[in-house]
Amino acid sequence: MKNDEEISIQIVAAEYVLGTLEKDERDAVEAKRATDPMLEKAILSWQAHLAGLNDYVKEAEPRGDLFDDILAKLDQSSDKKPLPGKVVTPSSSGVVEIERMRAKLKRWRLTAFTTSAIAACLAVFMVVKPPVAPAVQANAPFVAVFQADDQQPAFIMSLDIDTRQLTVRSVTAQGQLEGKTYQLWIKADEIGPAPRSLGLLANVASPIQKQIDYDPAVIRHATFGISVEPAGGSPTGVPTGPAIHGKLYPTSL
Repeated sequence: MKNDEEISIQIVAAEYVLGTLEKDERDAVEAKRATDPMLEKAILSWQAHLAGLNDYVKEAEPRGDLFDDILAKLDQSSDKKPLPGKVVTPSSSGVVEIERMRAKLKRWRLTAFTTSAIAACLAVFMVVKPPVAPAVQANAPFVAVFQADDQQPAFIMSLDIDTRQLTVRSVTAQGQLEGKTYQLWIKADEIGPAPRSLGLLANVASPIQKQIDYDPAVIRHATFGISVEPAGGSPTGVPTGPAIHGKLYPTSL
């Protein structure tokens, strides 16, 4: 397991990459990363893990009158009658309200993010550096995380591209499905328009190892998927049930 210092570094690095730090906090991280190899490595690792999120981000611009609406609401707040003995100016009322909202947001952000980030960090750490694992996994340089929307990861897959040995571990996925099974897939332009099965994940209570035969260059840029299928696997040769997807990212840079 990671110690408290390592977990703290991972949380700071993740918040830095996500852009949720305030300016003074971000400046402090940028100054520290130049002299702290552990922090620098953590930042680079999180940038690699989260790079795929850019594919889902769409450009958006606020409407032109949004800022005017905010100012108007602040003015309305400042016009409220102050309590006896209190002197409230329009400017101070707006500032106090903003600071109060900022403090609440920061507390919520730290609580929610700390919980999820620690879980994610520990899950990834267990895959990259498991306490007891076969030698083939010890230096596995790539990892893929399978999760739906903003939920916690369901599966994590580690892969040594040179040996083409992969290991799938359940994080929150249900161990046994009544009359159903999980099935692993690979999708790449080089191997055709449809996903190809990599076999069933029949018992996810324990790590599942598989050897795959595709070219390392194809594997590196492929998309992997895990679907829920009838017992025995997909009857059509392609995914038929709900599926979650993941792409490989390097765990050391």
